[in-house]
Amino acid sequence: MHLQAVVLIFHGSRDQLHNEQAKALAEAVGAGYAFMEAEPKFQGGLGIPMFITNGEDYRKALKVATVKSPPLIRWPGFVEYLRSLNAELYIFHGPDETGEIKATDLPIALLYGDPNIDQAPCVETAAPVLLTRGYIYNKIEERYRRCKAKLLPPLAEQPEFTEYLRKTIPTILKRYTPQPTPP
Repeated sequence: MHLQAVVLIFHGSRDQLHNEQAKALAEAVGAGYAFMEAEPKFQGGLGIPMFITNGEDYRKALKVATVKSPPLIRWPGFVEYLRSLNAELYIFHGPDETGEIKATDLPIALLYGDPNIDQAPCVETAAPVLLTRGYIYNKIEERYRRCKAKLLPPLAEQPEFTEYLRKTIPTILKRYTPQPTPP
């Protein structure tokens, strides 16, 4: 039996820092990587979309992915992982089209959408809920600078998140990998 390689499918960006951190995260969990908006593109294997929420970019990735898994916000233990960061505010990209961010019951702000980051309360520690640094992390930093809060690093820079992925990807594969139909 041929064992297919796991490939994490990220957004990809003109911002090389995003791409480098996505590649490093995939390699740290023993997976390959591919991008939707940069090279390399997904060419096959067990492709898992790596998007926090169910937005337009996630839905595009889901179309090409072979593993039809939900966005990370619906993975087992993901919201609990975020809670373990003990941030007083969790800043997501947004918008929250499906209500799944609000459903976490975390104190949230959105870069795009409501509750908006520009009206968010100032706290001591805020967690940008992003996989990597890059354009979006920089926008959050810029827009929330008024608060002088400590911003936690993106998930890819958190060793505990890498460990979370290592433990959770086998469950995702078991639940969402299409089973071959017998001849």
